[in-house]
Amino acid sequence: MSESPNRTSGLKGCGNAAATTMDILLDIELPVTLRFGSRRMSLEDILRLDTGSIVEFDRAVADPVEVLVNDRVVARGEAVAVHGHYGVRILEIASARERLDSTGDSHVSPGAVPAIAGEQA
Repeated sequence: MSESPNRTSGLKGCGNAAATTMDILLDIELPVTLRFGSRRMSLEDILRLDTGSIVEFDRAVADPVEVLVNDRVVARGEAVAVHGHYGVRILEIASARERLDSTGDSHVSPGAVPAIAGEQA
C-alpha cells in the first residue's frame, strides 16, 4: 500500500496542530481480519473435535469473505493468493451504517461458542 506524500492536504482551514494530530492518527495500526464464515457450537461438540474433524461454516465457498477492521465489517471481497500468502480483492465497501452497526460476531447467533475460521479443527 502506498502512502500519499501529503496525507493531510484535505484538511483545508485546519491549523498545523490539527494536521499533526491527523498525521499521528493516520499512523495508528489496527487489526485487519478476514472472516470466511462462522458457526455456533455447543461446548460438548467443541470438546469432541479432534485431528481431522471438519467444522462447516455458514457460507458457501463462492460467497464473499468479510474484511473486518477492529472487529467491524468494512468491506467484502474474494480471497486470493498473493506470493503464497492469503490476500483479499475488495469487491464492496460496507456502508457507513453497516460499519457502525457491525461487530466481529454479527453473523453468529447467541447461545453457543463460535468456531474460529482458520484454526485447525
